[in-house]
Amino acid sequence: MIHTIQADFYRLFRSKGFWITEFILFVLLLMGATIGATGHLMSVQTTPPETRTHGWNGIEALINASSNDSNLVFLCIILVCLVLGVDLIGKLYKNSLTVGVSRTEFFLAKSFVLASIALLQLIASLVIAFVPSTLLNGLGTIPDGFVTNLLLMIFLQFLCLLAWLSIISFILYLTHSYLAVFIGYLISSIILSMPMFIFPDIEILRYLNLNFAYAMTSNSQAILYTITVCVTVILFFSFSGLTIFKKKSL
Repeated sequence: MIHTIQADFYRLFRSKGFWITEFILFVLLLMGATIGATGHLMSVQTTPPETRTHGWNGIEALINASSNDSNLVFLCIILVCLVLGVDLIGKLYKNSLTVGVSRTEFFLAKSFVLASIALLQLIASLVIAFVPSTLLNGLGTIPDGFVTNLLLMIFLQFLCLLAWLSIISFILYLTHSYLAVFIGYLISSIILSMPMFIFPDIEILRYLNLNFAYAMTSNSQAILYTITVCVTVILFFSFSGLTIFKKKSL
């Protein structure tokens, strides 16, 4: 299991796809430091011209980067395809299974790698946003309780990323298809957003979109509902993915 994890990280860091995604992430967040806005890979975000007359300072960068979650999820999906998709589609998992690694161990090893990728990408996005913004526009004013709220935001955004990656991994285990992954992500985004419009009075349904921003850290109900929804999604799709993988023939 440990060798599987080591091999995944070695292969990932040596792949061109990994460094291309990091470059894209850097460019998107650098836009915030210079013009005060970031482009969105899955949708276009439009803001009035007067709000983009200057770049973010360091504190603004950390706060505003939390609204960049759609880009982060999309880039993480690409990395999931590089780590998990290559093995499933190319059936390279046979090599591990035939040398004594159980399917459960293989699944857990991949899950650990994906969770590590999600955490590293999240931290990288904040660092990439913070450093150039601080150098170009200064640190800015630190709000009260900023560090505590920032750490809380990182934890909850990490849970949201894990929830999305559990869905994407489930799709990969089910279909062994890159195309299905991206179509599945778009469909999942729509499906998870629909309940809050159909039943607007049910508060918890607002958090099915698996997004969490810095501004939400002041709302204890938002924190509780986000944790509840994310943990439920992670457990459901992880168990479903493992069950499907165990039933797959070599």
